[in-house]
Amino acid sequence: MKFAARDGSAARTLAHTPAQPAQRPPVPATGWFAMGASPAPSSRVPTAQTRARGDDGGAMAGTRRRTGATTTATYLRGQQIFAPGDGQGLVYIVRSGCVRLYKTLPEGRSINVGLLGPNTVFMQEETGDGIASGAIAEALVDSTLSVVETDELATIIAESPELAAAIVTGMSRRMTELQTLVEQLLVRDTSIRLATTLVTLATRFGRPTADGLVAIALPLTHQGLASMIGSNRVTVTRKLLDLQEGGYIRSLGRNAVAVDADRLRQYIHAASETKGEE
Repeated sequence: MKFAARDGSAARTLAHTPAQPAQRPPVPATGWFAMGASPAPSSRVPTAQTRARGDDGGAMAGTRRRTGATTTATYLRGQQIFAPGDGQGLVYIVRSGCVRLYKTLPEGRSINVGLLGPNTVFMQEETGDGIASGAIAEALVDSTLSVVETDELATIIAESPELAAAIVTGMSRRMTELQTLVEQLLVRDTSIRLATTLVTLATRFGRPTADGLVAIALPLTHQGLASMIGSNRVTVTRKLLDLQEGGYIRSLGRNAVAVDADRLRQYIHAASETKGEE
């Protein structure tokens, strides 16, 4: 990720380059979370190929395989998992990769309501009250999900303590994320939202560097970060430059960044307190 210099020139949009296939962390070999495990034996349904189109216009292939009460689905980077009005009655468990859950905003912007890594659970919001608008789920990198019908969930939970624990942990994390988002929207500070997103990404998808920072193991463009926090590319480029000059982050080249997570947390707390006093 390269940051534009402060020379008065307009910030450039970084080219969106294809990501390398996601490195999938090992999945426990026993219990329901073992890849391909099923609560009940059943004959496999032949793999079906589906086609979708990513944000960069390229064709994105997805595969699905059903085993018992569970469907295993693979999505490539940029492929949509569900849109508003879709996905009801299903529970999604991330087995590998990363899923972005977000809402659309006026003027074509969007904002994250969740960044979901392996062994986390998510669902489409209930829109039956006519008020909720529904969310969009998208694979940030190549991702594999397990999809379970809500009616089958109780049976699977009863047979899998691992899944029950994952659901509780995932829902607790989602509640914390949403509460944090509400606080950040109230202070109306893009810097805080950006810093919090970088800390979240570093915590879940970070790799230590030799100089003590944490490299985020996901391809990140300025536009991509802007879409996550409900901002625009020019503002995000300026904020990233501010954070770099302050020593909070460091560019690692095209679409890559390392962060000092502890200093960013201190920055978030200090900035939040300052805004709260205004």
